[in-house]
Amino acid sequence: MKTIDKIGEDIYELLDSSTHHESDPELVAAYAKRIGGEFDKATDERNKPREKGKLWASDLGKRCLRQHWYNFNMPQLGEKLTGNTKFKFLYGNILEEAVLYFAESAGHTVEEAQARVETQLDDWMISGRIDGIVDGVLIDVKSTSSFGYKRYKDGIDPTNDSFGYLEQLGFYRAFNDLSPSSVDVGFIWIDKQNGHISYTKADVPDKAELELKARRIIYAVDQQEEDVAQFYSPQPYGKSGNMSLPMACSYCSYKQRCWKDSNNGKGLRGFLYNQGPVWFTEVGREPRCPEITESKDE
Repeated sequence: MKTIDKIGEDIYELLDSSTHHESDPELVAAYAKRIGGEFDKATDERNKPREKGKLWASDLGKRCLRQHWYNFNMPQLGEKLTGNTKFKFLYGNILEEAVLYFAESAGHTVEEAQARVETQLDDWMISGRIDGIVDGVLIDVKSTSSFGYKRYKDGIDPTNDSFGYLEQLGFYRAFNDLSPSSVDVGFIWIDKQNGHISYTKADVPDKAELELKARRIIYAVDQQEEDVAQFYSPQPYGKSGNMSLPMACSYCSYKQRCWKDSNNGKGLRGFLYNQGPVWFTEVGREPRCPEITESKDE
């Protein structure tokens, strides 16, 4: 009987070029249909206003209430997703489907793929779709960079969960009708640069904590003005004296608007380091790397 902790090894064995494995045509067709759906969704508009009364499971992991306010009230202030960014999301989704396909082909059980989980909280509906239940474990599949893979492959907890993955998975466990709430939950990680695959068990928030988070979001988005409290604060960048945005804040599409008064009113300044862009709220010592000169939102 296959167990999820060996999922990477079993997939590698299936892909061993020295051995021939027969594919199941019905299984191939089912996954091909789902991947085709990802192609279709990739061209959807992304900056549409959110409908009040509906939260996604992934919203529960976004800790900045001001970001939620912008999403529901002024999404036009966000940076538009570029074509290459949307393509990056697309191939991440395809990789996640590929891992589930090869896991199932290798003899692991994959059930309830893309099953909807939802709950009503006062006048709001919270909804999402699970990636599946693999070998009896409720899982979320995440593709990441090699840096992210090293960050998470030995486990994820509140100290390294920059993007709120635990809250999203916690919602799926707390509110699903598919398996007992005591079932094990965890993440399947994919290093999309080097092809590494691993599984880690997770300890996720309980129902009461998630409902409290949801109520805070609902309260914030119902405010009239955008000066809802920010969650993140600038942090020192090395020993330069410069102050930069933390990782999750730097990925937010509203960062230019949110930090428009930084750098003495000039707004954020971004510099392209080897590990990626870094956004500064205060530059005392000029970084020795190219500055990002793309236009900022008004």
